Amino acid sequence: MKVHYTGRPAPFSESQDRKLDAKFHKCHKILGLGQDLESHVTVSRQRHKFDAEITLRALHHTLVVSGSGMDAFHAVQEAADKLTQQVVRNKHKLIDVRRHQSQRAAQVQTAPPEEVEADEPETQHDGEKTDGLIRSNNVAAKPMTVEEAMLQIEEVGGEHLTYRDAQSGDLRVLLRRRDGRLELIEAS
Repeated sequence: MKVHYTGRPAPFSESQDRKLDAKFHKCHKILGLGQDLESHVTVSRQRHKFDAEITLRALHHTLVVSGSGMDAFHAVQEAADKLTQQVVRNKHKLIDVRRHQSQRAAQVQTAPPEEVEADEPETQHDGEKTDGLIRSNNVAAKPMTVEEAMLQIEEVGGEHLTYRDAQSGDLRVLLRRRDGRLELIEAS
């Protein structure tokens, strides 16, 4: 994050600069390290106290905070603390949540099958609304054993496979867990 100072009466010491840089880096980390953010710090003096105002333009929003203290560093530090609190409080408003349909669909597909339900309707490639339901054609055509299903899921590299058991005829789902192991779900 780039920080521009205006009206600073004297340069801060190295330790003071490190403290302020840490506070601005925390705000930058919360808002996203990929973003190129700039903040403008204005320091003014009124009789025996200093006033600092920090303006941060982030993701089409402007955050303005102010602080005051007996010296310039304490005024800027107080304003930086308030900025951090405001960034944390408004983080979800500031982060750009409007994604393309393809990104939103990819995010839903990576979720486990139990978490597929969504509040807003999704649109498939053919334009059909599915109300958060993702249709999958990852079903084996012929009955197979557990070993055959494990081989097929390894060949395809998929995350799940639905098949009929060759011996019992029951419906089964083979899932790849996050740790890489396979889990078998038997429907009875």
